Amino acid sequence: MADAKKTAPGAGRARTHLLYLAVIVAVAAGIAVGFIWPDAAVELKPIGT
Repeated sequence: MADAKKTAPGAGRARTHLLYLAVIVAVAAGIAVGFIWPDAAVELKPIGT
C-alpha cells in the first residue's frame, strides 16, 4: 500500500513555488491599489486585517 501514493519528484516544490508567486502578485496588487486608488484601499483595509 505504501507504493500506491507515489508522486512526481518536485511536485511539492511546484506547489510551493506557485504559492510564493501568488503571494508576490497579491502584494504587488495591494501596493498598486494603494497608489492608484487610495480611497478604495482604505475601504479594503478590513480584508487585509
